[in-house]
Amino acid sequence: MSAVRDIEEVQIEHLTAEAAAGFSKALLFGTARPSSDGEWWKCWEGCAELSEGRQWVGFVQAADSMPDVTEMEREPGTELIIPVCGEIVQIVAYGIQDASGVERPDGRTARAFVLKPGSALVMNAGVWHAAAFGLNGEASYFYVAQRRKAEDSEGRRGWVELARRTILRPRADHTAQAQNAGDRHD
Repeated sequence: MSAVRDIEEVQIEHLTAEAAAGFSKALLFGTARPSSDGEWWKCWEGCAELSEGRQWVGFVQAADSMPDVTEMEREPGTELIIPVCGEIVQIVAYGIQDASGVERPDGRTARAFVLKPGSALVMNAGVWHAAAFGLNGEASYFYVAQRRKAEDSEGRRGWVELARRTILRPRADHTAQAQNAGDRHD
């Protein structure tokens, strides 16, 4: 016996806030003003809430830049970084107490990771990190973190100068070798 099925055609349409209403919330950044920015980045913090408001999503547009990094922030919980357009570089570091007993990011422990679209990085709670930047051009990424405002981080307006006033200067000269080695699935 054959089962009869109805066929309904579904019109494909562009995502707009109006079209998504009732089903979801559309995250559209073309004309919206960023909530914060820095030398090489623009951020739309808290553009969507997850887990009943305990986490939020942010979106960052990163310029084509190899910036000197002089400050970092950290999250009280884990943070997920998801590149969506272009390769990004995420710099992370451990902390160290300075002479006054204040914890600061330690540039001597810094690592810089290349993230490609289709990959992601889950940073551990408390890991210091800079805003990511584009490796070979402009790039963008989403992040998911415990809900808070940047100003709340450390009670120091979010961004904290590196210990010993260190400047981190990213170098891309070994990036291709490192990426190729990381792409192997032996």
